[in-house]
Amino acid sequence: MRLPIVRSGIVRFGLLALLLALVVAGVALLALRSASPDGDVEILLPPPTPVQPVVVYITGAVGREGLYSMREGDRASDAIELAGGLVGDADRARVNGASLLRDGDHIHVPRLAEPAVVTPPGSTPAALVNLNTATQKALEALPEIGPVTAKAILDYRAKIRRFTSVEQLLDVKGIGAVTLARLRPLVEAR
Repeated sequence: MRLPIVRSGIVRFGLLALLLALVVAGVALLALRSASPDGDVEILLPPPTPVQPVVVYITGAVGREGLYSMREGDRASDAIELAGGLVGDADRARVNGASLLRDGDHIHVPRLAEPAVVTPPGSTPAALVNLNTATQKALEALPEIGPVTAKAILDYRAKIRRFTSVEQLLDVKGIGAVTLARLRPLVEAR
């Protein structure tokens, strides 16, 4: 008995479709195995969150004073090294190279001849002058600050609304790096 031509054409078509499906599945399997030779699945993770730089200001007895961008976890000694290291007359005993850096820190490396702010035994340390609340009279009591510079500090404070760091004194007319170095242990910006 002969099968009708129509029926044998369907069978041939079905066999051909099955064969084609097997070939496609084999190619896909080979492609997957070649993408991952060990058969492991690769997991893509999101990129790490970028670390914000820690910017510090270095002055005093270093090779190059200025602003330096550091990494979180760096220490003062790392920043000093980046600034050209200590110069010959640096007073190494007054610098804590092991301190961890925070954004906005100021590292001042005093020179041997630079006077230290010392509190006599048995006395309490003098209160720091807060740049955000100080009066004209309180500012004039600071070394290197006369009536004109005290007024300039007050005018600058009114312009910026509040000091966020002692280093902003450098933006006040009449205050330079030397004056700032003398004022630093006596003032604060809180």
